[in-house]
Amino acid sequence: MFYYKNIILLNAFLIVLGINATPSYSKGKIYGQSKTLSKEYIKYENCRLRKTEINMKDGVKDGYKCIFKRQGKGKDVTVFQPSPICQKSFKCKTETQ
Repeated sequence: MFYYKNIILLNAFLIVLGINATPSYSKGKIYGQSKTLSKEYIKYENCRLRKTEINMKDGVKDGYKCIFKRQGKGKDVTVFQPSPICQKSFKCKTETQ
C-alpha cells in the first residue's frame, strides 16, 4: 500500500513539473565584443556542369574548358584543365550583384 502511494506522488510531481516547465523567451546577452558578428561569411551555391569544350589557343589545342551553370543568378563559371573529364558539380562562391 505504501509503495502505491509513493508511485502516485511521484507521478503527480512529474506532471506538475512538466506543466510548469516553460521555455525562456528572453534575449541572449553578449558581454564584450562578439566574434561571430564581426566575421564576414562567404556564401556558396551549387554550380552544375553545363558543357565541356576544347580550349583553342593560337589554333592549337590547349586543354579543355569545363563550363558550369550557377544554381542562382549570375555568370557561368569556367574552369580550365588538361583532361576532358569534368566533375558534375561543386560549391562555388555566390556572386554579389
